[in-house]
Amino acid sequence: MQRKMAEEEKARLRARLLKQFSMVLETRDTERGLVVNMSDVLFDTGRYTLRQEAREKLARISGILLNYPELIIESEGHTDNVGSLELNQELSQRRADAVREYLISQGIPDSSVTSVGKNYSVPVASNANREGRQKNRRVELIVSGEVIGIEIGRNESNPASVSASLDDKEVFRDLGKEE
Repeated sequence: MQRKMAEEEKARLRARLLKQFSMVLETRDTERGLVVNMSDVLFDTGRYTLRQEAREKLARISGILLNYPELIIESEGHTDNVGSLELNQELSQRRADAVREYLISQGIPDSSVTSVGKNYSVPVASNANREGRQKNRRVELIVSGEVIGIEIGRNESNPASVSASLDDKEVFRDLGKEE
């Protein structure tokens, strides 16, 4: 009986968070957790610096997250398939890192937020047209935790960040490509 009540409480909290996040950014409930989508319009083309609108939305998301310190957040960067794999990996990682760093600056514990660049490996639309490519350029926040009944895995070697090796290439502010 207590177990059933605990599961019901987790489901209620998950539904409440889904509603709160959805008021700020597009959010969906998945097996991985709550997925909060930041579209590419919150970044300049080919760049990873957050626009003012993105910072405002992330500040609102942070305000919600601060009420639930048990939550785990993974910032996933995604790109379209225009350009090389290396450039897209770098861009996706830098965007995911920018979001992670902003959340931390808003008071979210750094141990609660990871970041990973997924390049163009997980498209949500076809890359054959402009509209599809725009949908694929995004950062998704995966929100999970036992408190809402689901936990995502952690990278054992480095819980703070996951990225592909790019042979120690210099980091660019402007990757110099049209996305």
